[in-house]
Amino acid sequence: MGYRKRILLFIVIVGALSILLVGFRWLFFNVIKSDDMLDGLVEFRSAVVADMESGADTGIYYVRDVKKSDVHNINKYIDSAYGSVDTYRIIIESGEYLAIQLNYELSDNYYAARKYIYGTPIPKENSRAEQIYSAVAGFISGNISDDMSDYDKELAVHDYIIGNCVYGYPDNEDDAYTAYGALVLGESVCDGYAEALFLIMSCLGVKCDIVVGSTDEGLHAWNQVEIGGEWYNIDLTWDDSLPDMGDYIKHTYVNVSDKLLESTHDWERQFYRECSSDTYNYYKKSFFLYDSMEEYEDRIGIQIGNRKLIEAAVRTDESTFDLSFLYNYGNISSINYVVEDLGEYKVIVVYLNLR
Repeated sequence: MGYRKRILLFIVIVGALSILLVGFRWLFFNVIKSDDMLDGLVEFRSAVVADMESGADTGIYYVRDVKKSDVHNINKYIDSAYGSVDTYRIIIESGEYLAIQLNYELSDNYYAARKYIYGTPIPKENSRAEQIYSAVAGFISGNISDDMSDYDKELAVHDYIIGNCVYGYPDNEDDAYTAYGALVLGESVCDGYAEALFLIMSCLGVKCDIVVGSTDEGLHAWNQVEIGGEWYNIDLTWDDSLPDMGDYIKHTYVNVSDKLLESTHDWERQFYRECSSDTYNYYKKSFFLYDSMEEYEDRIGIQIGNRKLIEAAVRTDESTFDLSFLYNYGNISSINYVVEDLGEYKVIVVYLNLR
């Protein structure tokens, strides 16, 4: 066989093999793995979070329309308190399709939650997980009962974390971004608050997610929680006053809708739950929502008793208020207040008898 014929045969064979390979890959992704196919980054992210939170240490995913750069930066999209992606490997690449293997590094929170929920022993060398578990178990034992609603449990957890954590950085600044910082050291930033709420609510059997977005102050983390079959935003960090107010705890950002939250927060909504209900918004649920300042002045007295703090959402365009009328209720030696914008409402938080 001549040299040219051999070259031509080689080209034909290579071409045929290439066609067969392309055909096999098409068959693999579109027929063999069609039921496992994840369409786009949103579905891919959701599957990864679910697997990690189930305790998987590795996973293989078949995806369509996911960029390799997004695989490389997958931890940017993973908002789980249970761990992160440690390594990844693209097994097969074919046009818009990828087969990807991810390996996970599980966090201290995962082991603490597994012990509380299932009684699974924590590895002996993981003292941090044991301390987190002790904090969670101690709180639930002393503050949660079976007859409490999910909403009541949520409020109890909200108040516990805020009352026992100061916004800031402990000696090891990395701890500020963890539930360990919030629950054990009592000092953390937004990530720690969000992890702590996620962890305790998960141990209580209440669905909860972590959201990573931004505000005018930069990157920020908060939560979404399911109450009564509907999802709500809840931001513990923004409910913890600066400077710290101890047990003067406000509830401005307990169970707010996307519509209200978008006035101060920004996030990639396709990755998270839609929060459109106001049924369990703190002010609506507590009957502390007023349509005018006149209604506020007429009815706010029902909150005054032995309270250190009174708060309400008021529909008004005013930004400053004369609250001296509160002295008429007696037993009030001083009044300090802050006003927070919450969409169409102004939230007025009044601190009574501050020393």
